[in-house]
Parts: sequence; structure tokens; C-alpha cells
Amino acid sequence: MIFPWTHSQWHGLIQRAAEDRLPHALIFSGLEGLGKLKTATALAQYLFCESPINEQACNQCRACAQYNAGTHPDYNLIEPEEVGKQIKIDQIRALIDNFSLASHHNTHRIAIISPADAMNLSSANSLLKSLEEPPEKTLIILVTSRLSTLPATIKSRCQHIHFAPPGHDMAITWLNNQQFDSEHNISALLAMANGAPLKALSDLSSDLAELREQVFDKFCSIGLAEQSPLSLQNQQLKQGVTAPIQWIYSWVSDLIKMKVKQAQVIVNKDKLEQLQILAKKVELEGLFCYSDQLIDELRMHRAPLNSQMVMDELMLEWQRITSA
Repeated sequence: MIFPWTHSQWHGLIQRAAEDRLPHALIFSGLEGLGKLKTATALAQYLFCESPINEQACNQCRACAQYNAGTHPDYNLIEPEEVGKQIKIDQIRALIDNFSLASHHNTHRIAIISPADAMNLSSANSLLKSLEEPPEKTLIILVTSRLSTLPATIKSRCQHIHFAPPGHDMAITWLNNQQFDSEHNISALLAMANGAPLKALSDLSSDLAELREQVFDKFCSIGLAEQSPLSLQNQQLKQGVTAPIQWIYSWVSDLIKMKVKQAQVIVNKDKLEQLQILAKKVELEGLFCYSDQLIDELRMHRAPLNSQMVMDELMLEWQRITSA
């Protein structure tokens, strides 16, 4: 499926394919919820398709039938065996063995690894040989929302396709065109997802919207010296600490934009009034330091974390910079 905000990436890929200029390895990077994996799988089917129509797979030919049934012999989708776990070295080795075989249909052999940042160091090193000496007509697509965590040796051997969030109006229009019943504020959902429409759509079925409101209330109260920084309860963090840290990072990023006179491009438009008040309480240098700390925590999110301890430390630091 091609989304309105991925048209340029899609047309560029199709043009490369038509001119036989596709590289042996691509990295699709960008925020979660922008359709990177869907674009990768659509490209795979398009390259396999025997009779593409209007830059799309026909869904009628034998190759499309095999692809849709999950039985195409030249296609591999490598994912963690369990959600949140690592991609094992045995999975990569099996993929490399498969690459050594001849193509069944005289087309590309395609592998999609998602999320690529789930590979541990051994898995990544195992993949390197295929990136350095790729078999003919082979395409490897690495999909990641955490590009900075991939080894430099991997990144340097791939061509990069970046996926950016759509403009606010395009995202709101697309979300409003989806068939769902919701009492949520669409702008708030979009802000919670950092402008990524698919992430916003998936959050409709969760209780994250309510949690975001609770965390923001605490964030404001602590920043205005109205509440203890240790006021978040462990039961509020039962789903982990990653989402709350991402929200705080987004709020801090908006505060930085306000301090440098770029309030018109903030993400959390539903929190504009409260953020304007907080912006008067904190210095720009403190915001930059806090932003770096949040990024470091997010980079560690695959490791086991004590959610309560992590959030307590971040709120204590937030109290320190807002009371400086």
C-alpha cells in the first residue's frame, strides 16, 4: 500500500527499477508509523509481478498469487521470532544460505529485515558479507526507526531512503478519511505519534492517549513546582517507559523550538498554551542537555529497564532544570 506521504519515495524506487539502477541494499529509515515496511513489501511484490499496472503489482499473475500466499520462493521477511526480541544469527545465516541458491523465476531475490535494529552485533556481522559481495539480482531492504543504532559498517554499505512525517494538514485529512469511531482528539493522537499517521491510527485502540494526558499533567506540574517529581506511580508505567520518554522528548523539542522563535512548527499543537508557560521557566541550555539525556534513554530501550527508576530520574532532572 502506498500512502500520500510516501509517493515520492515510491516513484523514485519504481524509476530506479525501470532503469535497472536498484542497488543491492537499501535502508528505509524514519519514525515508526510512516509505512516503511508496507512500502518495502509493496516494492518486493512489484519486482516479482509479471504484469505490473500503473506502477503497482497486478495481484493477478502467478508471482503475485505466490507472494500473497506467502510462498514465493525468492522472498524472505526476517523479523524477530518474538515481539521485542532480537533477530538471531541463525536467521541471518539461513538467509545467506538461501541467497546462494539460484532464483526460481529469474527475478530478484529479495529479503526484508524489519526492524533491522533488532539485529545483535553477531547477526549484523553475519550479514556484512552479503552486503560486501552481494549475489547478482539480490535486494536486501533494512527497515528501521532507529537508524543511529545500526553499525556504521552496515549503514555505509546501503543506500538510504528516508521517510518523513507528512504535513499536519495531510495527516489530519488522511486520518479523518479512515473509517473508525473515536472520541479522541485527532490532533492530539497525531502529536502523540510524532506526526506519524499509522502510529496515530494504531494508538486509537490503546489506552496510551489517557496515559499521555496523565504524564503531561505531571510534566507541567513538576515544571511549575506544583508537584513532587516522584509522583508517577508504577501502575501508570505498566506498558513500559519508552512511550512516556518519547512524549517527553517531543515536548522538550517543542520547548526548544519556542525558545528559538519557531513555535509555528511545533508538533504538540494541542499543548501549545501549557508549553508556552513552561518555555518561560527554563533556559535553552538546560533543554538541550535534557534532550540529550532523553535520547540516551531511548537508545537503551531494548535493554531491560526499571521503568519507575528511569522515570523518577528523568522527572528529578526536569525539576532541576526548571527550578534553576
